[in-house]
Amino acid sequence: MKQLRLLAATVFLSLPLALHARTATSVKPSVNMNQKASYKDLKEQQLLVELTGKDVSKESDMKLYAEMVGAYEADDEIAFKSRLQSLLSRFPNSSYADNALYLAGKLAVNHSNYPEAIRYFGRVEKEFPKSDKVTAATFAKAMTYKKMNLGEYAKRSLIEVRAKYPGSPESFRANAELKMLN
Repeated sequence: MKQLRLLAATVFLSLPLALHARTATSVKPSVNMNQKASYKDLKEQQLLVELTGKDVSKESDMKLYAEMVGAYEADDEIAFKSRLQSLLSRFPNSSYADNALYLAGKLAVNHSNYPEAIRYFGRVEKEFPKSDKVTAATFAKAMTYKKMNLGEYAKRSLIEVRAKYPGSPESFRANAELKMLN
């Protein structure tokens, strides 16, 4: 069943490229770009409803985030990523966006996809610099570097945690990790 979901997600993600290539050659010049975009969005939404069984276009950011947490706990990467994409595209200024990216990074680490995890943690740092998750994301990025046997990068991130966020639980953990790295 999980392989079928992965195949469906692969088809879903490649559909916009195939649909764009087909419509670019077959659509008459009189059709404007908004109509093409809305048709494409409609088709994507229909496919997403068919794959997941839920119409995410009618969900709030809080409900999407709650479903993401459920998918994270169930270790359902496909459901998690579809809701993450929906949350970030429909509610880019949501108060849950930073937490969602942090969870995405943790899920990537759990699946040993370390480069993706680093990207998610980096996005938390870059896009939400005043978030309460920045300290945790920076520390998690350091631990991901450590798992990748990139001690120098891990050390830099740990020193950053210690310098920027003194007194935080992560800074105490960073001190301990730095002692073990030396």
